[in-house]
This record gives sequence, structure tokens and C-alpha cells, in this order.
Amino acid sequence: MPFMQKKISLQKRIVFLITSVTVVMVSTMMVFDTMSLNQSIREAYVSQISGMTIAINGRYEESRSVTDVQQIFDYIQYKNSRVLELKLYGNNGLILAASDRAVVGDRLDPASVVIPKQDQTLVDRLPMAHSNKPVVRLIAPLQEDGGVVGAVEVIFDSSEETKLLKERTKLILIVGMSIAIVLSALLWLILRKVVIRPLKKLREAAVIVKQGGELPKLHFQTSPEIMEVSEAFNDMVTNLEERYQELQYALNTLQITQDQLVQSEKMGALGNLVAGVSHEINTPIGIGVTAISYLDQKTKDFRNLYETGKMKKSDLEQFLSVIGETNAMVQSNLERASSLVRSFKQISVDQSVEVKRTFQLREYLEGIVASLKPSLKKTRLRVDVYCDERLNLYTYPGALSQIITNLVMNSLNHAYAPEEEGSLCLRVTEQQDHILLAYSDDGKGMTQTVLDQIFDPFFTTSRGKGGTGLGMNIAYNLVTQSLNATIQCFSTLGQGSLFIITIPKEEESEL
Repeated sequence: MPFMQKKISLQKRIVFLITSVTVVMVSTMMVFDTMSLNQSIREAYVSQISGMTIAINGRYEESRSVTDVQQIFDYIQYKNSRVLELKLYGNNGLILAASDRAVVGDRLDPASVVIPKQDQTLVDRLPMAHSNKPVVRLIAPLQEDGGVVGAVEVIFDSSEETKLLKERTKLILIVGMSIAIVLSALLWLILRKVVIRPLKKLREAAVIVKQGGELPKLHFQTSPEIMEVSEAFNDMVTNLEERYQELQYALNTLQITQDQLVQSEKMGALGNLVAGVSHEINTPIGIGVTAISYLDQKTKDFRNLYETGKMKKSDLEQFLSVIGETNAMVQSNLERASSLVRSFKQISVDQSVEVKRTFQLREYLEGIVASLKPSLKKTRLRVDVYCDERLNLYTYPGALSQIITNLVMNSLNHAYAPEEEGSLCLRVTEQQDHILLAYSDDGKGMTQTVLDQIFDPFFTTSRGKGGTGLGMNIAYNLVTQSLNATIQCFSTLGQGSLFIITIPKEEESEL
């Protein structure tokens, strides 16, 4: 299952942001305060060593006596217990005087010899490894006749300053954290009252509107911005109600128009069916009338021959032969006419009344094709039906008739030029749980743009020729809604078109 990131509420985000900013500000304040305190402590160190070095330099320049310097070292340590160690050494690192007399005369490691410039005091902290307490090293220049001849080094106990710095930092941290916590809590409560509660009420109101419930007008006694949002929401709800009424009216009008258009298409199909009936039945009836007229004439001739008494056996045999042939001709043509009437009648009833029934699919498809013969005879196109004669289908035959009629008429109107030869094919394949009905033509085909819009309402490529763009849309709706099936269209420009309708199998319920 994909990882779902948990959403953080607006209230938490704002509080977190403000708290973060507060912590950053407190941290910045701590840094600057620490730097300022360190600078103050450094200046205090420099002030203390300045007094010491002035006395040491004065005594050294006056007497040039190391003993006098040693006495000053002792006096300084006596007066200030925080001074741990003093040294006076020359530029070459030779220790001239020290509070620890044992190291006088020793030479310092060159790496630790630091000679500051004139009027410069160096302050640095020594690692705790050098002592069991925090200490700083203060180095001032040793001057003689206006020049730097060495340095005075003081090791100073900085425990008090370090403690002061820690306590000051701790105090700032506690105050800063307290301020952040109090500010966050106050901000949380303020946001909850001023922003979050109104937003929740707005959300609840939106849900009520979504569910179609009636909504009282919202009014919040909070910030002007929230009040503006509530007023805008009230206006939106009012406009939505008006828009809903308008859309409902438009939808009803559209449904009525759609029903009228579908009915118009059905009536057009029935008109074609009537034309097919009149045209197809005219031939067998005409042949029957001609045969009956011929038989009537032969009967009159035979009667005249009988009345004159000149009738021969051969005349009787010939008359009987004519009767038999004429009777057979009349009977076959009347049966053909009767079959056509039954087929056309069933198709017309199916297109007029939406009744679900079981029917033989091949026979029904051939009846649909026969009803389209008046339109097909004006072209050089033929329609082939490939379907198992034993295949029965339980569905709405009227919808199927309308679909096939629209597909064939779509090919006649768009796929071929006048007088162009072509082949239309209806092929039915039975699958385990559905039936595949494939309709194809070998006409012009379609571009991808046309193919993408083939089932859209009012889309047509022959609007200037009277096309409405509803035929394929009606076929699509009948397939998906009446037959509960699916339809797919495949086409390549210049290579014809293919429509595949997948109809689920259903069993007729027994009453």
C-alpha cells in the first residue's frame, strides 16, 4: 500500500511556524548576549592585566632588576588569589622572572613563545587539561625604551566568569523557552477561536450544501477577513441555489429535447421501414396479380372451348398444367409477401415498443437489412450477414434494430462517394458470457480527430448537407443504456471502419 503522508492542520502549522521563529529569535539573542558578555569579560581581563603590566614595565625599566619583578609577582598573587601564575620572558623565550622561581632561566618552547605587538594584549583560553579549573592566558608586551623586548604572561582563574556565563545562558534559555511555550499556547487558543472554529463551521456548512440541506446564513463575530469569507460563502450558497434551479430547468429541457430527437430518429427509421415494406412487397404481389390475370384469361379461353364442344383431351391437360404452374407461382409469391410482412411488422413493433424478448439473431439481422434495401438499392453497396442460425439472443430487439440502422446509414452517408462500390459486413461471434457483434465497412475511414468525437452529440462532418450529428450518439446511448453493452470504434483513414459491440448474455426469466 503506498505511503500516505499525514496532513498537518493549519492551526498546528501556524503554531509550529511561530514557535520556530521564536526559538530562532531566542537562540539569536542568546548568541549575541553571550558574545557581548564574552567581550565584557575580555575587556575586564585586559583592564586587569593592563594595571599589572604597567607596574611590571615601570619597575623593570627603572631598576632592570629581576628581583624587583619577582617581588611584584608575589605582591600581585598576594593581592589577587585568582592569578595562578606569572612569567616574564624575552623575545628569545628565556624566562627572566616567574612566580614559580624554579623555572627562572629556562627557555620556553618556541611554539609557545608569543610576543604581542606594542599596546596589544592577547587573551586566550587554555584547555582544561592544563588545570583542574577553567583558566585564561593573558599576554602583554614587555617594553623597554619604547620597544618590545619580551612579554608578560598571566595565567588567570576564569571560574567566576565561566559560571556567570553559564548562569546567564541558562537564564536566557529558560526565559526564551517559557516565552515560546506561553506564546504557543496563547497563539493556539487565539487561532482556535478566531480562525479554526469559523473554518470548521464553514466546512460543516459546505457539507450541508453538498448534501442538499438548507443552510442558515453564517455570521462570525471575529476578524474582518473571516466575516468577509462568511459573507462570500452566503452569497455563493444563494448563487448556487439560483444556478441549481437554472441547471435543473436546462436539464429537463435537454431531456425533453433528447427524447424528441430520439423519437424523431425512430420515426425516420419507421419511415424507411414503410418504404421498404411497400417496395419489397410490391414485387411478389405484382407477380401474383399478373399470374391470376393470366389464369383468368386461360379460364375464359377454356370455357369458350368447352362451350363450342371442340375441347380435346390435350386442351384439358394443357389447362390443368397452366392451373398448376399459376397456382404454384401465386402461392410462392404470396408466401414471400407474407414473410416480408411478418418481418417488417416485427421490426416496426420492436422499434415502437421497448419490450425485451428472445429472438433468432440471424433472422432478425437479415430482416433489418431487408428494411434498408430501398436505401441500399440506390448505391453499389452490399451487406453480408455472418451469424449462426441457431443463435438466440434475449435483449431489446428494437434497440438493436435502431443501432444497426444507424451504423449502416452512417456508412452510406459518410464512408463512400456516389456510385462507389463497397462492402458492409455484420459478423456475430458467440463467446462464453457475451456476444460480439462486429460491423465493418471498407470505406473512407476516419481521422483520429473524427474518431475521438464519433459518439459526441451534434458532432457531424456533413452539417452543410443536413446532418444533425445525433445518429451515432443515439446508437451509443442505446448500446450502453438499453443493451447494457459496450461499443468500440476503430478506424484508419482510407482503410474503413470497425465497430465492435459486446452484448452480455442474459437468460429470459420464467414467470
